[in-house]
Parts: sequence; structure tokens; C-alpha cells
Amino acid sequence: MADGCRDCETCTRSWLGRLLQNAAVGLMHVVTIGISYLIKKGFRRHCPQCKHLLSRHSRRADGSFRD
Repeated sequence: MADGCRDCETCTRSWLGRLLQNAAVGLMHVVTIGISYLIKKGFRRHCPQCKHLLSRHSRRADGSFRD
């Protein structure tokens, strides 16, 4: 838990959850011949701290990040 940020669903997930998520995402990248990887890295916004997708981070009702 030391690395990553506290607002990110991926960073706060258990090690087993992260393992299963990484396996599923890796399989998706292989099946789509890397197109999903290019879309994820090229067109989606990422957190500057943990490098995960910003859409996976918790936000308040006004749209700001949860503290």
C-alpha cells in the first residue's frame, strides 16, 4: 500500500484483485493485438502519481478528487 495513491481503486485493491485485473487486461491486450494498449495509453488520461487511469479514481460530488 505504500506505493500508489489513496484515491485510486487499483492502488487500494488487494494483491489478488490486482493480479486478476492485470491478467485480464494483459489477455485483452493480446487478443486485440495491442490496439487496446494503444488506445489506453494514447487517448486516456492518467494519474501523474500512480500512472493508473484517472477514471478509476474516487471523486467528490463536485468533481474534485477525494482527500
